[in-house]
Formats: sequence, C-alpha cells, structure tokens
Amino acid sequence: MAEQDTLETIRSSINEGKSFVVEAGAGSGKTRSLIDTVRSVLEERRESLATHGRRIACITYTNVAKDEIIARLNGDPLVFVGTIHEFIWHLVSGYQTELLEEVLVLNESDARRHIDNLDDRLRGMPITYGQYGRHLERGELFHDDVISIGARLFSKYPKVSRIAADLFPYVFVDEYQDTASEVVELLLTNFAVVASRPVVGFFGDPMQQIYDSSLDDITKRPGLRHITKIENYRCSMAVINVLNRLRPELQQVPAGNNAQGEVRLFVGSGEPSRALASAMVELASDGWGTGETKVLVLTHKGIAREIGYASFLAAYSELSFGNDRMMKRDDEFGETFSLLEELARAYAEKRYGDFLAALGRGGHRTRRHSQKREIAAYMDNLCVLRETGSVEQVLAYIDDSTLIVKPTRLRRLESLLTEPDPDMELVSPPKRAFINAMKTVPYREVVAFTNYYDEHTPFSTKHGVKGAEYPSVLVVIDDSLWPKYRFASVFSDSDPTSPQRLARSRRLLYVCFSRAKRDLAVLCLSKLSGSELAGARDLLGVSEIAISVPAE
Repeated sequence: MAEQDTLETIRSSINEGKSFVVEAGAGSGKTRSLIDTVRSVLEERRESLATHGRRIACITYTNVAKDEIIARLNGDPLVFVGTIHEFIWHLVSGYQTELLEEVLVLNESDARRHIDNLDDRLRGMPITYGQYGRHLERGELFHDDVISIGARLFSKYPKVSRIAADLFPYVFVDEYQDTASEVVELLLTNFAVVASRPVVGFFGDPMQQIYDSSLDDITKRPGLRHITKIENYRCSMAVINVLNRLRPELQQVPAGNNAQGEVRLFVGSGEPSRALASAMVELASDGWGTGETKVLVLTHKGIAREIGYASFLAAYSELSFGNDRMMKRDDEFGETFSLLEELARAYAEKRYGDFLAALGRGGHRTRRHSQKREIAAYMDNLCVLRETGSVEQVLAYIDDSTLIVKPTRLRRLESLLTEPDPDMELVSPPKRAFINAMKTVPYREVVAFTNYYDEHTPFSTKHGVKGAEYPSVLVVIDDSLWPKYRFASVFSDSDPTSPQRLARSRRLLYVCFSRAKRDLAVLCLSKLSGSELAGARDLLGVSEIAISVPAE
C-alpha cells in the first residue's frame, strides 16, 4: 500500500472510531506514518482536544524512540509521548490508596520474599516505581509490576478506565511487536468503555520482535483494521532481495532512491578477532568505507572481546541489572569515568575551552598562569596512567591532587566502606563484589568502553541498532555467544530442538540485515555444515564464498 493510501486508510479508521494495526516491514517508514497520523489528528481536532483537556498518547518502547518522536512533534503539549510504563504510571499514579492495596497483595503472594508488617512500614510513604527491580520495603515497583497492577486497577475500577479513555481518546503504539500482551488487552478491552474511545493504532512489524514478549500476532485479531505497507525506502535493491528471501510472506518493493548495493559472505577460521580483522581489511580494500561500516555483534560480551573491555564488563556482571547500569553510566564509578574521559579527550584534542569547562564541573577553578603548567603536567601523567594503570591506581592519583574532585557519590561510597558497620543496603555483598572487581580492572578497558559508548568504534550489539540505519553493515555470526540464538539454523531452515529459537534467530537476522542502506556483509565465525553453508549462499544470493584466514 502506497504511503498516501496508508494515511488515507488510517484517517478513515480514525473518523469511524475504529482501531487499526499497521504492519510495515523494515525501512517502510513506520515512524513517519505514526508522526503523520498524529499531525493529522492535531490538524483536524486541536481545538476540540484543548477545549476538553484531552491529549493524544504516543507510546514507544525505548527512551531513544521517545526522544525522537518528541523532537519530530516539536514537543507539542497536546501529545503525551512516553514508554508504556510511563504512560500507565501517568494514568494510575494518582490512585495511591488503590496502589497500596495492590502492593500488599503482591507481598502476600511472594512467599520467598515476604515482608512482615509491610502495611505499617509503608504508612505515609508514596508508592513509586524504579528501573532496577522490585523493592516493596520502600514502596517501589518494577516495570512489570506497573503493567500488571495497572491492568488490575483498570479491571477492578471501571471509573479509572473511563477517566483514562476520556483523557486520551487517541492512543498510538510505536513498535507494537515489543509490547506485552497485557498492554494490548488493557488498551483494547479496559479502555474501550467510552463510546468509541479511544481509537488505538498499532504501528510495527512482528518480524522485528526481538525482545521477549508474550504478544501473539495482533494482525489476526478480530475488530482491528489491518493495514500493510510493502515499501522499503531505506535498503538497497540487493539487500531487499535478501530480506524477501528471509521473509517470503511479505515481499517488499523499492520505494525511494534505493541504491543497487552489494552483499558479501565470509566464513571465518581461527581466532575470532583475527578473522573479523581480516574480513574488515578485505572489505576496505574493495572500497567499503571503514567509517561507514557498522559491525553488529550479538552481545556486549562479543564486543568486549573485540574492543577490549572484558574485565570491565565482568565487574558490572556482579550487580543485578549490571548491563543496564553499565550502559546508563549512572552509578558511582560511571559518573567518575565520564568526567575523566571527557577531560582526557578534550585535552588530547586541544579543545582547551571544553577542557576547562569540564574541569570546572569537576570542582576546579584555574586562576593563575602557573596553574596551566601544573594542569598540563598532571594531565600528561594521567593520560599515561590511563593506559598503564588500574582503576584503583587512577582513582588514587586523583586523590593525591586537588585538580579533579571525585564526585560526591563515589566519595560517600568509599567512606561507607571504611566504616566498621556500613549500611548494608548501599554496600551489600553484590555491591562490594562489584567495587572490588572494578578496582582491579585495567583502566585502559574504561577507555575502550567509553570509546564504544560514545560511538567512536564501528561496533554495536545486534539488539542495540533496532531502528537505526547505516551505509554498510557487517553482521558477525557466532553461535557460541548465546544459546538463545542459533543463526546457522536459519540457513538450513531447521532447528528440530527449538522451533522458537529458529523463529527468534530469523527475526534478529532480519533486523540486522535491514539496517544496511547500501551494502551488507555476513561473517560466519560458527562452523557451518554443508547444508548450512549452501543455505547461507542461497539466502544472501552470493555465488562465491570469501574465506577469511587470519595470519599466524
């Protein structure tokens, strides 16, 4: 369906008060359709929405997507844009009495972690929700609790549903395939209580469901108008052909200024890092721009192996939600590392204005010319220590000078550790294990991770690039990294031990392949059988296999 036809069908559904689902393959402009839909509703109904105190809800899956949509809508106050957890919490957080009742029910149902006298402990304390697990002792819910409790409140108290539906007569869900089935039921059942409000529009693609979700294919759900987009504005014709072979049930067509493109297949042998380096050298020699090629690896463990921050990653694994904390850089160490690396990069690049500004944020004020020589000597030594010392040694170097002041959170944590009876909530055994492990990490691994985090390397996880696009993509296939996936089974179209794993692996490859605007390469580090190798050649449409043999 052409873009204009898609929008007309959506507009017709909205006018009829009929909910709908837009199924759109990779590169088809799903988010653009969603944005255009929101703009259309605003254009036609802005005055009515404002007069009655109503808004449009736009639900996203990630904060990155949320920020993009807010920017593209210029922060319009008549549009609530947020994750599903933020949206549900926005609707129910005011019902504190009812939330407390649900918290007590959760506590009673959890025999292993039951908290005695929780009612008394929570008296006068607000119920909130956080990102790092359930902590009922302080009235803090986790993401999943927000969904389940929200659904129960809407079911038990119809008035809550009526108020919510009246406040948000239009609810549009981006990347619906990653939404929990409870959310779909909540929107289509609990909300559908005020005449034809709300109209719920789902935008997404079941083939790009790469996060765990209990959601069935809602395109088959009765009562939803099904709209399909087959255009691909992003990918080259060579890549579209691969996508169509990977997903024959939805055949895409080029719809923009699609390049011709190229697809390559490498089979690696020997040590993985050498095989990858060899493949990248060969691509570069064939004219693939190294700065344009994104290398997709399944896990942070794989990227850490290639870039060199394995011990740093292992330290964070001591914490619950350690990977999330590492990527958010919102812990005591992350705050310190961010400051140090910002200073080091600005100093090395001779951006002295930025350097002095960062130094000021670190608590230092430069007043005399002689201090500049002291600062230069200090930074020269620090830059050497960043490559040769451990995290503990770098932190000790900071302590020995007044140039950089450690962030308050790290200083407070270190002081707690020296107390004879530290607060165990702040320095619990996992936290203590994390701190001890982090101190022994070679600081050069902090530098390597920061370069990756700040996108100064070509690497990314396969999950981390969803929604993104790059001129060229190199997908690394290594089935030893995570048993949840087996990509070789996609090439043979068979995984007798786990059909679910086959489908999951196929979806993730589809997401990875479809990031490529022009060229796509695949490097297989896993050992492939004859049938798997033949299947890889057929899928990618290549007649020759480039063997990457690293030098001894």
